[in-house]
Amino acid sequence: MAATTNQLIQAMSPGEIVPGKVAASATLYQGTIAFVERTSGSGEGYILADDDSGNNNFAGIVKDKVDNSAGSDGDKDCELYTKGSFVLEGSGLSQAYVGDKAYATDNYTVTPSSSSATYIGTFVEYISATKMRVKIDVQAP
Repeated sequence: MAATTNQLIQAMSPGEIVPGKVAASATLYQGTIAFVERTSGSGEGYILADDDSGNNNFAGIVKDKVDNSAGSDGDKDCELYTKGSFVLEGSGLSQAYVGDKAYATDNYTVTPSSSSATYIGTFVEYISATKMRVKIDVQAP
C-alpha cells in the first residue's frame, strides 16, 4: 500500500544524500521510496512517488517531505538517500528472501517479485512478515 504520510526512517548506516528536482503535482513523503520519471515528455527526469508499474527508475529514499502538489516540474528540490539499508514494508515476507533482489511496487511497498515493479536493492534482514531491511542500490540490477 502506498504511503500518504511521512514515515519514520529506520536506517542502518544511511549513506550518500543527493539532490533531485521534484515532478509537477508530486508530494514526496519522508522515509518513502522515490522514483525518476522515465515516460518521455516534459516530466522525464524528475522525481516522483510513482513506480509506474516498474517503468520508472529507483531514485532513493526521501530524506524530508517535499510538497510540490501545486507546482510545476522542478519548482521544488528534494534530498534522497542513495546508499544504506532501510526498513521497508511489504506482505508475505520471509527469512527465505534474505539475499534476494528487492523491488518496489509503490512508494512504500517492497516485494521479491520483479513483475510490474522497480528494482531497489537487496533484502538483507528479515524483521517480520511485513518488514524487511533492504540495502538500497540506485544502479540497475
